[in-house]
Amino acid sequence: MEEKVNAEISKAAEVLGLPIEEVREKWDSLVRDNDLTLEDENEVKLGLVLFRQWFGGMKRVSDSGETRSASSLVNTGFGTIVAVEEARDFEQYNRDQLQAAFIRNKDEAFNAGKFAYAEETSDGGYMISQVINGELSERTANAKGEKYTELPDSVMDIEGTLIIPIDDREELPWGKNKSFGHPLPLNNWRRAVHFIGQVGEGEIRYWRISSKDSTAEDWNVDIQRFVYLDGIWNDEKGEMYPVKQTLGNVIYNDTLDNPKDVEGANYSNLITENMRQFIAPLVNLEHYHNSVKDKPVKERVVVTDGNVVNMNMNQNITGNRTVLISDVNADYDYDSGGYSSTPCWVPENINIDFGIGSHVLVIGRPNQSTNKDTGELRQVSINVFGIIVLDRRGAPVEITDSGEQYSGWF
Repeated sequence: MEEKVNAEISKAAEVLGLPIEEVREKWDSLVRDNDLTLEDENEVKLGLVLFRQWFGGMKRVSDSGETRSASSLVNTGFGTIVAVEEARDFEQYNRDQLQAAFIRNKDEAFNAGKFAYAEETSDGGYMISQVINGELSERTANAKGEKYTELPDSVMDIEGTLIIPIDDREELPWGKNKSFGHPLPLNNWRRAVHFIGQVGEGEIRYWRISSKDSTAEDWNVDIQRFVYLDGIWNDEKGEMYPVKQTLGNVIYNDTLDNPKDVEGANYSNLITENMRQFIAPLVNLEHYHNSVKDKPVKERVVVTDGNVVNMNMNQNITGNRTVLISDVNADYDYDSGGYSSTPCWVPENINIDFGIGSHVLVIGRPNQSTNKDTGELRQVSINVFGIIVLDRRGAPVEITDSGEQYSGWF
């Protein structure tokens, strides 16, 4: 991949008539601003997509006779965030799985190359032991001959034993895994943010903001408030990739001396006009779920509305509150014994400032679990990451916790 990158940098410099050093600096800034790992072929491909997008913009400007610097890939979008998904640390799941595998059968997990042992030596260094391609490797120094004096941030202490989680995937969907046999990172944060707005003089549209690492973990931009956001906008995919300056450069429209006129803007209209591919009536939710359940995660979004018929403000085991919504226009069959409302699991970061009887628009992801006792599918529910109140009535029903603890069967 390195040869391919160098070839594309050279070609871009030639076509644009720019010094190759300046174009390479642009590539380096893309890698730096997006925290790309060049050992990961998929991340290099992402970098090339962003580089080609920058090149396309530069080429169009060049063809128009204008001049533009090589650092102009980052643009500013104006609009409003309508939903924010919770940040997920994919490495934490891997670490939990590894700990369970270690406790269950550490020899089997070690021989499978899932972790390396780290034992402190008498000279203050470490002996690293791991199985690579079925062979045991024990060493006190790396390939450069440098002694191991520090361990990766991802090191784990399990029952007094230091182990290092290892990437044991030899092949990835796009080819050989260059990180095979190397330590996994401590964290791998990802968060999706749903934004409706425009970039420059472009049309107002729906954008999916794909944040990662510290930007995903620390995301703190207010929802349902018009804002200016800096990032790399991929018009073809409808996605925005934040850069390191994104969170630091946030400007809210209502704090400006001369704000952009957004009076009369209707959030529900913005959503229904620009997210229509995700709209499903509540009565057709199960059918909609079946039609999208096998699609990529970013396509399994649903936008629907209903009236709040009940709620439980006590958090369940996953930390969510429960809001039940129903379509008041739907006929109810008293003889069917079916469900009359849809459970919506609402995370703590979403403010519930409405009561029973309120009409709400919900943005989330449909989900259907299985009853372990009967093997039957439960009704479809919604994992919520955005709520727009269309008609507010009353206030949340506060439920006092009895203090009792339910411990299940035992």
